[in-house]
Amino acid sequence: MTLLKKTVAACAVALAGLAAVPAHAALTLGSIPGGSATNEFLSTNFGGGAIGPVEGWYGAQLYLSGGPAQITVDYFGAEAGFVNSFLGFGGCSFTHNTGGNTFTGSPVAPSCIVNNVASGLLNFSFTSPLGSAINGTNPDNVADNTPNFFVTLSNISSLAGLDNVINSSTPGGGLVAWLFFDDGGAGDDDNHDDMVVRLTITGGSVGIPEPGTIALLGAALLGMGAVRRRRANK
Repeated sequence: MTLLKKTVAACAVALAGLAAVPAHAALTLGSIPGGSATNEFLSTNFGGGAIGPVEGWYGAQLYLSGGPAQITVDYFGAEAGFVNSFLGFGGCSFTHNTGGNTFTGSPVAPSCIVNNVASGLLNFSFTSPLGSAINGTNPDNVADNTPNFFVTLSNISSLAGLDNVINSSTPGGGLVAWLFFDDGGAGDDDNHDDMVVRLTITGGSVGIPEPGTIALLGAALLGMGAVRRRRANK
């Protein structure tokens, strides 16, 4: 077989393997807050009651492109009765355990700066007593009592970068990712203010590729790897 035919065959095998892996949750364009709930982060920082909704993504999985990069992680507080935590990047963590509303207009704890982050799926998660929302398997916001995080993306790190124009169009990538966590408590409140974290990227960008695109890329890489191993073994 020619190298091209071998590559195509190997990619087909890789795609079959990927098909056997449980798919990520659906990626859905949406907004927060939902229903009649109030997002305390937005109302605290914008005043005059909750402004919004803010448009972004449910079920998003964040990937870094262009690394190695530096990521600045800022924690802005929480409005929750649960002990919730953000865990990421091999030691960067924040915990809300006081109850009530701790939001301010700037980070409420020292920023965590992580260097030399490689391209690919970002390694972070949120945890609560009801479970975890892990980047890579972050669920869509379709079930009560299921922790998940909402993402809105921008190239501006200030609050002005939040997309509060609801027009079914919002960035799929950028230099800044705002993460709004819902710990699954209080039923389907959908306000996603149980923790708010901002990721700012230097030396790369962050995005939410379509799952199909990720699968095809993975298949191609796996296929090429298989072909190279076969040639090396001859």
